Amino acid sequence: MKLGHIITAGLILGLTTFACSDKKESSEAEKTKEEKAPVVPVVDSKGLKIAFYYSDSLKNGFTYYKNEDARITKKGEAFQNEMMSKQRSLEQKAQNYEKYMREGTATGEQLQALENEIMRMREQLMNMQQSRGAQLEKETNEALTVLGKKIEVAGKKYCDKYGIDVLLIHGQGGQINFINDKMNVTQSFIDFLNHEQEMMDKDLGK
Repeated sequence: MKLGHIITAGLILGLTTFACSDKKESSEAEKTKEEKAPVVPVVDSKGLKIAFYYSDSLKNGFTYYKNEDARITKKGEAFQNEMMSKQRSLEQKAQNYEKYMREGTATGEQLQALENEIMRMREQLMNMQQSRGAQLEKETNEALTVLGKKIEVAGKKYCDKYGIDVLLIHGQGGQINFINDKMNVTQSFIDFLNHEQEMMDKDLGK
């Protein structure tokens, strides 16, 4: 058989194999469940009510937000200060050990005792960083989650109360470049949030 015939036969075989393979894949694709059509309501743009609030204003205006932020910040600063204090004490002990070693003014037993104290302090510092640090991080995340849910739930109630279809969050780095200030409901929403929190505090007996 001539070389040209061999090449032609090979091409035909390859195309046939590819076609079969393609048909198999197409068949498998047909087995995929087709998605259901979504139910999308048609909203008349003439009657669409859109409002927004400045997210940065909530930190100072929403009392619960302000108090929680101050509480977590205070805890974080206290933890950092305590860590730094223990770190300084550890460094001082290590410097004393090196000094006594260099001067030869302490016995082997005294140096060993000082070395054991340094190891104990270092281990205590690491345990504190891991345990209390993790606890503070957990508490911070929980506070942020609760805060987010409060704003989310109150936002829905606020929109239901005033017939708002879309409530946007406006802030630095957000996705809104510009929005007419006539749609600004920041202070009204903050007052609503504070009232909702006051009612909740009464229910919880605070």
